[in-house]
Amino acid sequence: MNSLERVLATIPGIETDYQPFTMLLSLYGASLIKTNTIDYYRDPDLWFEGQKAVVDTFDPDVLITPFSFPIEAEAFGSELTFLNKYAPNTKKPIITDLSQIKQLPTPDFKNSMPIQFFLKGMDFMAKNYGKTKAIASPIHAPSDLAALLMGIEMWIDTLLFHHDKVKEIMEKSIEQFVRLGNEFMERGATFLVVPVNFTTAMIITDRIFEMLLPYLEKAFSQIKGPIVIHNGGSKLMPFIGRFAELTNVIAFVLEPSESFNEARQIIGEDMVLMGNFDGPNFVKLSNQKAKEITLKILNDRKDDKHFIFATSNADIPYETPVETIQTVVETIRSFKKY
Repeated sequence: MNSLERVLATIPGIETDYQPFTMLLSLYGASLIKTNTIDYYRDPDLWFEGQKAVVDTFDPDVLITPFSFPIEAEAFGSELTFLNKYAPNTKKPIITDLSQIKQLPTPDFKNSMPIQFFLKGMDFMAKNYGKTKAIASPIHAPSDLAALLMGIEMWIDTLLFHHDKVKEIMEKSIEQFVRLGNEFMERGATFLVVPVNFTTAMIITDRIFEMLLPYLEKAFSQIKGPIVIHNGGSKLMPFIGRFAELTNVIAFVLEPSESFNEARQIIGEDMVLMGNFDGPNFVKLSNQKAKEITLKILNDRKDDKHFIFATSNADIPYETPVETIQTVVETIRSFKKY
């Protein structure tokens, strides 16, 4: 089996030669090629050099196209701030008054530097690895893009008291999600990864989630391929059953404290589960501790044919020792499943 075959086998639950795995090493590619992250997140050629180093060093089964939601916000006009050895962040929300929503232009893909960064990175991945590796393309959930563009406080206030404005911003964010998501699929993505940083019980109520569900269904149903729901640093479990009912959803990446067994009780045996290893915490781990955590997860999922080992939350940090990551990879590859 090659990596793509190994990953695709988990969807119907076919036994694989070894446990498929992935890690969020988008940022870490810059560390491997010893470049600053300011240039790395601007130059798709440099970014791809970093990802080639990721493949050469760790050989994950799932590769990840450029991952930076602030860059997606930049495509709408947001200003970014850069710190070396970190991914970029937005300086401030671009929407400061709800009246601005109507005039907010959706990105011109052909002439948008941020969008072209994503698409060129996708093209490099597909050209070089599309026949042998699974390719995951991160994209902001429509409900989360709204929070990024206007800030969490304004977004929650809008959800509570301005339902007409919710409709306005969701129409624009759904348009962006569907267009960019299908562009990724057409260029060779195996599936989309949709973090739900703000569409979780840690931030919104059950009633607000129910209000957002029809918008999410409208968006997801227009995607021409499968969707993986990612925890985004929040907990999925309170809403996981309703996410599982959305069109095209095939998998979930759980937060480290969440239980695979509990998730199985809610969503059944047939959906793919991933996660439970905290990516940002990698830098603090000894090699032995990283191995222990890896084995705990692998043993928990030993008989689960619908499982892909994956890190949760954000990027593995720039300064993580390469030996720590290699320890995890070697532990996975030597593990005997089933």
